[in-house]
Amino acid sequence: MSGKILAVDDDPLNLKLVVATLGKEGFEVLTASNGKEGYLKAQEFQPDLVILDVMMPEMDGYQVCSSLRKNPKTANLPVMMLTSLSSVEQKIKGFDAGADDYLAKPFAPDELIAHVKALMRRKISEGEVEVKANGKIISVFSLRGGVGVSTLASNLASGLASLWGESTVLVDLALAAGQSALMFNLPYRRSWGNLGRLPIEHIEPLLINEVLLQHSSGVRILASSPQPEQNEYLTGDKVTHVLRLLSQQYPYIVLDLSHDFHEVTLAGLDASHEIILLLSPDLAGVRAAVCALTVFENLKYPKEIIRLVENWIFPKGGLTRSDIEKALGRAIDLQIPYASEQIVKAINMGSPPVYSDPQSPLGALFEDFAFLLSKETHKKTKPQSPTPAWVRVVRRFQQRQAKKP
Repeated sequence: MSGKILAVDDDPLNLKLVVATLGKEGFEVLTASNGKEGYLKAQEFQPDLVILDVMMPEMDGYQVCSSLRKNPKTANLPVMMLTSLSSVEQKIKGFDAGADDYLAKPFAPDELIAHVKALMRRKISEGEVEVKANGKIISVFSLRGGVGVSTLASNLASGLASLWGESTVLVDLALAAGQSALMFNLPYRRSWGNLGRLPIEHIEPLLINEVLLQHSSGVRILASSPQPEQNEYLTGDKVTHVLRLLSQQYPYIVLDLSHDFHEVTLAGLDASHEIILLLSPDLAGVRAAVCALTVFENLKYPKEIIRLVENWIFPKGGLTRSDIEKALGRAIDLQIPYASEQIVKAINMGSPPVYSDPQSPLGALFEDFAFLLSKETHKKTKPQSPTPAWVRVVRRFQQRQAKKP
């Protein structure tokens, strides 16, 4: 990203840090060492953003900001207050003076960059028609841990990307110990932690895209932060906002949900067009599924958007399919066979079977399931340039049809 930024601070060390941090990101950074100089340079150079310290000689930051807002030439300039005065009262005073954002010193470089980029993108004019959200949101959920939610979510995301040749987003909402990035062997360079502390109005599409990790399969991942405390700032409203923006840009968004009904999980479920309820073939797994279905019913989720998937996590034993269906009062849509060795290898290598070995029985199963969950418009129309995954799915379907009596 490029742009011209004016940093105003009477501390040379702080100015040097801001210049070094933002300069590496491609910004041109002008500086001023006091408020009066900063105000005059803002008139002369018309920067794209002004970063103001508060305690300065000549004019303090509040006075500079207020003066900028009164001048028609600079009235609409984005202004960030960057100061050690971080009390609520000081923040309110800064916003009253016309500041758009407030960041306390000392700051982390990544945090400054994220705030600056968000402000630089806030140029949506009034009355602009909002882009329609066409992306399909699919949640993978279980109240019981250890049944393969992350495995199914990662294979589903990869399968959808391979089928339709378009990027699919995998959103990790297992905030305590999310594994989505590890499922693709990607380092946690960026995560929800880069978004969680920002005000909702600062979280915009281009900023979200910069936070997404990218994998060669076509999957983009919004990872859970490896530092759980960074996820504490994430709220249900922010999740809803991010999912809405993602669904305006991507055809499919897959959610890897936590094993609970906390605020963030409910925000993901509420936004979903389809919910995959995963269970294991034992009493604990069935009990968790019964509880989840009861909550879904109380929340008025349509029954037709809920699909049951049984993951056979045991080498032997387990309840029969008919007993489970009887207990749940509905049919199981998909059974994942016991494949411990292949799944463990996939997790350790960071390569989902549907991507690394799509023609294996397990890879084909995930690929076919991804097709089943695809949009009706996709399933009913042959792509102009069919992907290898699409060809494989259609061929298997035709083979199954030919075997029917």
